[in-house]
Amino acid sequence: MPTAETQVSPQAWKLREEKGIGILELDQAATEVNVLTSGNIAEFRDHVAAIARRKDLKALIITSAKKRIFIAGADIREIEGISTEQEAFDKAHQGKVVLQMLEDLPMPTIAVINGACLGGGYELALAADYRVASFSPNVKIGLPEVNLGILPGFGGSIRLPKLLGLLKALPLILAGRIVSAEDALRYGMVDKLFAEKSLLEDTIHFAKDLIAQVPGAMRKKGKTHFVNWFLEKTPAGRRIVFGKARKDVLKKTKGFYPAPVEILDLLQKTYGKNPSRAYKLESKHFAKLAVTEVSKNLIKLFFLSEKYKKYAWTAAKVPSAKVKKCGIVGAGVMGGGIAQLVSSKNIPVRIKDINEEALGGALREARRVFDGALKRRKIKKHDLEYKMGLISVGLTNAGLKSADMLVEAVVENMDIKKKVFAELSEIASPDAVLTSNTSSLSITEMASVCKNPARVVGLHFFNPVHRMPLVEVIRASQTSDETVERTVQFARGLGKTVIVVKDAPGFLVNRLLLPYLNESAYMMQEGLTPDVIDKIARDFGMPMGPVELTDQVGIDVGYKVAHILHAAFGDRMKVAPILETVYKKGFLGVKSGSGFYRYRAGKKDLNPGVTFGKATGATPSPEDILKRMVYIMINEAARCLDEKIIDGPATVDIGMVMGTGFPPFRAGLLAYADSVGAANIVRDLKRFQETIDAERFAPAPFLEKLAENNSGFFTQ
Repeated sequence: MPTAETQVSPQAWKLREEKGIGILELDQAATEVNVLTSGNIAEFRDHVAAIARRKDLKALIITSAKKRIFIAGADIREIEGISTEQEAFDKAHQGKVVLQMLEDLPMPTIAVINGACLGGGYELALAADYRVASFSPNVKIGLPEVNLGILPGFGGSIRLPKLLGLLKALPLILAGRIVSAEDALRYGMVDKLFAEKSLLEDTIHFAKDLIAQVPGAMRKKGKTHFVNWFLEKTPAGRRIVFGKARKDVLKKTKGFYPAPVEILDLLQKTYGKNPSRAYKLESKHFAKLAVTEVSKNLIKLFFLSEKYKKYAWTAAKVPSAKVKKCGIVGAGVMGGGIAQLVSSKNIPVRIKDINEEALGGALREARRVFDGALKRRKIKKHDLEYKMGLISVGLTNAGLKSADMLVEAVVENMDIKKKVFAELSEIASPDAVLTSNTSSLSITEMASVCKNPARVVGLHFFNPVHRMPLVEVIRASQTSDETVERTVQFARGLGKTVIVVKDAPGFLVNRLLLPYLNESAYMMQEGLTPDVIDKIARDFGMPMGPVELTDQVGIDVGYKVAHILHAAFGDRMKVAPILETVYKKGFLGVKSGSGFYRYRAGKKDLNPGVTFGKATGATPSPEDILKRMVYIMINEAARCLDEKIIDGPATVDIGMVMGTGFPPFRAGLLAYADSVGAANIVRDLKRFQETIDAERFAPAPFLEKLAENNSGFFTQ
């Protein structure tokens, strides 16, 4: 939302005229994007007021001078700076006044959407009489405010349901969904689509037709199905809609995110009611959300995410060049998942394995993911077939020789990986980058068998590849800046958030995650059952509990990684005996049908084949159970910072949110640690050290220093 203070924004808006049609164009200075600031919205108000007084203008077109941006939203820094509900209410109200002036103009008004049109940008477009867009893939339209813990505050919460109807608008606002131009036309979010090259010209012709009231130019309302009429227009129907929506929201958010509930409360009070009262209520609900800790944390995370989209990990100046061909060695689930992701970006992929059945499995995995996208209307059938056609398979290295990016994705066994790298080093082109998808093994050791270790780097995808947003790029001792930069560019081109990590056992994410999982295993030995532990973690906001996650990842995988960390870091990472017992019994988790839980016919219960420990003392409180699991991660993160495994606390936070699902509303592991206080964490760790285990809970010197200095990870 714009702030009350007018910021300098000289001539952001420019008005020109073409035969009685005003064209009001936004071109925010010194930036690649347009956003609504308090300065340029005040300037917009002055333009609209002047236009309202003119009799010679017969229509108004609102457009953007940016090539791929209409208006990307409101200035989020201004939202972040809101400190009181009254301030938030006033700013929302001021924005509404300006957009109401636009809506009240006595001439046809048309918003021309040539690219991103989000949040406040789409709220402005909604205040126009008509919206047109180009067919360009750069067009993205929606109201994503809920992802920042707020709701649309410039009237979008009221105007979109009025435009589309409750049944269409409600899911869009609740999910903050961003849609393509074609989907926007299908929903009714825009009225017409024109060719990108002639967008403005076609819009001018459209405006002339509106002025002349040419038959067919004006919007026609479609017929409303009786069921939709009942659900939207009757009190009983709306109760059904809102009741189901509320149930779905609470199931999805688990009550951690207040914005969706506020949106439902607002729309239930305002849908179909007096607009002026509705707009005032929208401002009140916006104000309530804008000052919440959840909103502030989600905004912090938004800026963190934006930072890592362009973060410079090296000083290398590498020309941006798309990978022409990717080779993958290893046709397991990860190999198939990586192949699908790469081919989805129209890059040819060659998968090599020594087993034909495995190659078939990789193709089936890629097809499964594409079929899911087809079902969700994310891809069209012909495009799916084209992208699948980019994946080829073979039993020899012949098809890998022309690849400029090679990914090793074989089993987690160093001897096998070194053999693969030795072969790749011999056959790969001199400029190819050689990467490993290992989750914990040394990249430096793999590089030692290569002719040119400078071009070897880790590229750790998380499972499932198409869904997990994070990639760890692991820099070995001899990896060159150029290799790191090329790998970062490749991963970003696949749509991933990238963090660069020093080559050390477990890298970052697994080094922090495994102690969390291991601690849950120790607590099972102490007599706590998996369901109790998992519920406490979920109640904290984790997407699933640590025991559930262990079963999902695979107990065999967790067992191997845990032993690698134990060997590297000693008894503070000693593997819980129950994990070894379950592994040796062949309970491998979901993939084998039984782990710590048993999985049958879509249901889950405790595995009767696992003997949990017996409590020897008082049952620990839920607070202490949570602290043991979370503080052990914070403690290990402090060691990672001390050892320069990563470059700072922000990298830990983005890595844990995007790599493990650490609760976004808490802004990250170390942001959460700072909210608790280092001194409080150290005090509890020392208590656990005395009562549970001297090694596992020994506070890291780095964390103790923060406690002594009364500082935090972000306030050193």
